[in-house]
Amino acid sequence: MDIDLIFSELFTGEGSGLILIAFAIAFFIAIFVSVSAGWFRIILSIASFAYPSARVRAMGNPLVTADGADTLSDASDLLDLFERAGRFGHIIEYREGMGPDDTERLIRQYHYTLLGNLAVSVPDAIHSLIFGYIQVYLAEEVAAVLRGINGGLPGDLIEKRAVPIGAFSESEIRKAAHSGSVEEAVQRLDRSGVITRIRDIWKAVGEQEGYAAFEAALLSDAYGSLMMTARGIEESQYEPAVLMAGRMIDCQNLRILIRGRLYGADAAAIEPFLIQRGGFEITDELLLNLARSADLVELVSLIRETMYGPYIEPFIEQVRKSRDPGAIELGLSQCLLDIGRMVSSQYHLGSGPILRYLVALGIECENLRGAAAGILYHVPAGTIRGQMVVEVGGR
Repeated sequence: MDIDLIFSELFTGEGSGLILIAFAIAFFIAIFVSVSAGWFRIILSIASFAYPSARVRAMGNPLVTADGADTLSDASDLLDLFERAGRFGHIIEYREGMGPDDTERLIRQYHYTLLGNLAVSVPDAIHSLIFGYIQVYLAEEVAAVLRGINGGLPGDLIEKRAVPIGAFSESEIRKAAHSGSVEEAVQRLDRSGVITRIRDIWKAVGEQEGYAAFEAALLSDAYGSLMMTARGIEESQYEPAVLMAGRMIDCQNLRILIRGRLYGADAAAIEPFLIQRGGFEITDELLLNLARSADLVELVSLIRETMYGPYIEPFIEQVRKSRDPGAIELGLSQCLLDIGRMVSSQYHLGSGPILRYLVALGIECENLRGAAAGILYHVPAGTIRGQMVVEVGGR
């Protein structure tokens, strides 16, 4: 192609020739821009996650490392425990003389503060996902308040135990806690917009099937909303978001199923408590078959080929004998922690490190609560350490 010839013809050609050449140039420019646009979006997405991902990597999750767990489990008392946590970067304002309720509430409050701080620092692409994750904890706090009302606890005690999170402020907690009934509390929460569908769920489930089914439906709706949010975020972050949300739902359903099997509940009793929408690997027919399984042995045989089998199967005999699902629930927490690490590795240029931090942070706080409870009830350090979930292979 002779460039000199092209320009010579361009400047000496007829008007129609000039127009055709101009259209040709514009066409090729348009093709270049359209092809490049996808790459530009990818580059911009990677750039937007560079600092937030580096930040959460720098903070890390030291209380799910072997060193962190060992350090916590060796604490002599609660003051020593929180001082040790502070050396790992978790500064929690513990006060002498706090009892079990106060201590547990303090750790939850700290966890929610960190979640709120994270929500305002992540890229817009996943802001709604972090908010959806926070809504799950908000639903749990609301459920705890309503459970106290249903159980006849004094309003002052219910209010004292609750922790503000998101739209569930101290004022909203107070109004709900001092309601005369669950229905009245639901109406107040609905009017204030704390949970948008709470009144509809109460009418559809609570009025018909009682409080336990209503609480299950409330939490199921929160998890379902989280998955809907994950499926609605931008394409570049879709896969890690859906994977993480779906795995969380799978693990929650497995906890419900295992408790149901241990307590001898049949499929009809278990199914209303399951999260029906949004699972990643345990969905539809498999979820139904698990609910209908005869016992724990059959349940585990049905999930042996899923990711969850290796985390549950080693503890089946122990759980069957003790009738305590704790060992399996620890296994499922270990599974989620490992999933977080895989997501971080696979999607390291996007939201992976943030999602991993999010999940690991929750388990850090579980480890801290477990250590605090162990100290308060004089549990040996070795036993406390055995109840902690630790990431294998470093931070």
